[in-house]
Amino acid sequence: MKISVVIPCLNAAAIIEKTIKTLTKKLKKINIKQYELIFVDDGSSDGTSSIIKNLKIKKCKLIINEHNLGKSSSLIIGIKKAKYSKIIIWDCDLPYLEKIEKVLKNMKYNDLVYINRRSKKSKLKKNKMNLYQTCRYYIGSVVCLILDMLLLDKDTGDTQAGLKGFNKPKNFEKINFLSQKFFFDAELMILFFRSKYKMKSIPLKYEIYADSTIKLIAFENFIYLFELLKIIIFYKFFKTNNFKL
Repeated sequence: MKISVVIPCLNAAAIIEKTIKTLTKKLKKINIKQYELIFVDDGSSDGTSSIIKNLKIKKCKLIINEHNLGKSSSLIIGIKKAKYSKIIIWDCDLPYLEKIEKVLKNMKYNDLVYINRRSKKSKLKKNKMNLYQTCRYYIGSVVCLILDMLLLDKDTGDTQAGLKGFNKPKNFEKINFLSQKFFFDAELMILFFRSKYKMKSIPLKYEIYADSTIKLIAFENFIYLFELLKIIIFYKFFKTNNFKL
């Protein structure tokens, strides 16, 4: 299988070298020989892009956004540059690393494969969760529930987990995605679902990080909320038929 792995990153200097070495080692272990790693530096100020350049790994591509555009915009830019039709989108800290082989295997028979923390078969490790972890869990659950009930199937589950694989639509460059900041994953899943392509979810045991770049109280959360409402209103009341594999 030939794959393009698109990874947005922002001020990831502390982990980026480990991420690249871990990922290349993992792909070698599961016998993925033809791949490219596309890192999209979304306006980092800590030298993230310099570290990637200095590693001089042939299969790494680096795209640098001069200003912070948002995770969604970074993913869209990276996917447009991908040379292979099998796309993996992954958060920079490589969550759910143990599931990548299963994701790739299921991509042979499905058009979109995603990690599903909301599956009945998934289990959350709840031991000693702090207030931040508890809030993130319930906020994430509510967001996914709203999207599932209004725009997807009630059993779709998780739209926001940081690992997904899919077949790149032939007309990807022509699709005008509404999400520029945070909800590209959800919008992508809505388009696959509406186009009746095959989607496969993967359950797992997981935990919620005690710390994260996602803040519960921040101005940008109002931007995320506005973007979510825009997506809900548009896809609830307008038809979309421009998604072709």
